[in-house]
Amino acid sequence: MKKIIIVLIVFLFYSCSTTKNVENKKNDSNNEKPITYDYADKINDEQLNFIKKNYNWTNEKILILSYIQPIAISTCNIDYKTIPESGKKWRKDFYSKINTEGCLNIQVFGSGEIIKSKLDNTTYFDDKDDFLYENYFSRKKSCFGILVINNEGYYIQDNGHTSEKQVEKFIENLKK
Repeated sequence: MKKIIIVLIVFLFYSCSTTKNVENKKNDSNNEKPITYDYADKINDEQLNFIKKNYNWTNEKILILSYIQPIAISTCNIDYKTIPESGKKWRKDFYSKINTEGCLNIQVFGSGEIIKSKLDNTTYFDDKDDFLYENYFSRKKSCFGILVINNEGYYIQDNGHTSEKQVEKFIENLKK
């Protein structure tokens, strides 16, 4: 009789713990990983107007601004004398995975004066008066960063490696 009770207790214990594990795995798969960023805030109207004017941002609801740090402060292995085809391809591939409808997507170089002749002021820009570096990208050293701003001035910024999923979430949050 004792053996039967012990076997029954072990069986019930095992059954309950297995069910709990399956439930936990199911719940974990439904939970999204939190999206991280370095800064989020609202810029003032003067700064917003400066950005709109100098980076040809007119009708789009969102500006996606990829930033390359200035050569003087960067320890990164970046060729500042050109915009390489490999970089253009990477950029195209990266943003092809993101819904950028209603967004202006540009790249700004902190040392853009070095490649001024290669900047088209449509997609590729110089950091005019070092405005972006001084106001946003000097706060945390990295090789590059991203600043996503909506047309009301709210922004989310991340420096360093940023995933497609993060950028997509930044856009979603700022479109609300």
